Amino acid sequence: MENAKIDIYPSPEIRQMIENDIELFEIFKDNKNSEPMKGNTNAFLNRLFNGYKYKEEMEKFAKLLDTYPMTTKDIRKLIDMMLDNEAHHHGNNTEDNLEKKRLSFKPTQKNYTTNISEEIDKDCPHDMSRSGFICKILKLYFKKPLYQRERIIFQSEYENISCRCQKKCIKFYNLSDNQWYTVMPYKIFLGKEQMFNYVFCYGLDENNTIKNYSFRLSRMSQIQGTSLFIPCPEDIEKNFSLTQSLGASYAINTPPETSCVLLTKKGLSSFRHIYFGRPKIEKKEPAPNGCFRYSFNCSEEQLYR
Repeated sequence: MENAKIDIYPSPEIRQMIENDIELFEIFKDNKNSEPMKGNTNAFLNRLFNGYKYKEEMEKFAKLLDTYPMTTKDIRKLIDMMLDNEAHHHGNNTEDNLEKKRLSFKPTQKNYTTNISEEIDKDCPHDMSRSGFICKILKLYFKKPLYQRERIIFQSEYENISCRCQKKCIKFYNLSDNQWYTVMPYKIFLGKEQMFNYVFCYGLDENNTIKNYSFRLSRMSQIQGTSLFIPCPEDIEKNFSLTQSLGASYAINTPPETSCVLLTKKGLSSFRHIYFGRPKIEKKEPAPNGCFRYSFNCSEEQLYR
């Protein structure tokens, strides 16, 4: 039987946060030719409800409350606070207003969410609508830092890689350059901005030489386990530490060298607007005509990008 759509009525703030995460995690529809980079809300919400263990969080909270003498009413008030309960104003809206604010998604077999309606209805308090309960789950999700939300949305990929780190190679399709890679995952780590998850790996290049890689978790697709094992290089921890501190997107393969760049006023303005992957400044010196000489200690790839 075909799964019915689930209708929710999120506030404008929650709707905007959904759109922001879809863009940050690059969850787009496949029709790249007609509508490139169009957000896929259905895929995002399916991934969220497959990966988010909201019941475990609520059960831990309930167990904590069991240690204190409280009435059922007091416990309910605290759970409402946890879910950031707000006035049930949806019931007072007209049908037209509900139609304008409605957001629908359809459970899919691909994301193992075909039973999500039954599970949510079972967990939903008797005096709360399904939509209201889902919106509270979303609010709980959005209170988490970005890197934790990314691990929820890409929970399957995260666990698939984690269990193979330093054990066996994986094969996957990289959405960034549309290439297949077979690599040995070393560690999953955060960029210095503490926003996104990266996977530091090593593998063999076309010359059968060890090469280090760093991939964003959200761009690793169709991950497959293999029986291949590549021994860990002696300098792997050093190169990993340098990659982590200098720029998570740019894997260090050779010792970084200090490079000096002359920045004009316009170049300096552009440099200040780089928020992700900006090379670390080692030294800054004034130069003629309002320019500055910036010295960077980073990989060549990071410098030129």
